[in-house]
Amino acid sequence: MFRALGIVQFITDPSIEDMLLDVDQAILLIFLRDSCATGLQVALAWQTALAAAYKLFIQQYSHSSELLRDSLSRQYQALNFNGYEGSLADFNATFNSVVVRLMLSGLNIDPVDKVNQYLKSLEAVFPLWVER
Repeated sequence: MFRALGIVQFITDPSIEDMLLDVDQAILLIFLRDSCATGLQVALAWQTALAAAYKLFIQQYSHSSELLRDSLSRQYQALNFNGYEGSLADFNATFNSVVVRLMLSGLNIDPVDKVNQYLKSLEAVFPLWVER
C-alpha cells in the first residue's frame, strides 16, 4: 500500500506524515486499522495521527506480550496531563488507547482503578475538578 501511494519513505520516517495529503493519511489510517487483529483495531480507533497509529501498530507486533504489557503498564502509570502536549481530547484518546491495549495484552484493570488513575493524571491541572 505504501508503494502504491508512492510514500514508502513513511515506513522508515513516519515524521513525514505532515507532508502527505490528507486523503493519503486517511487511506493509510484505514489500511493500518484493517491490517491488524480486532483488538488492536479498537486501540487504533482512538488515534487520529498517522505516525502515532503506525507507532502503535509496530509496538503491538514487535514485542513479546510480557514486554509489551510491562511497557504499557509503565506508560499507564506515568500518564499525566500536566505537561502533556495536546488537548484534553488528545489526552483522553491516549489514555483510552493505553487502557485498551493493556486489556488486550491480558491485564485486567478494575473500573474503579481506571477512574482513579484517570483522576490522578488530571489532578495537577484540575485540582478542584478532581476533588469532586
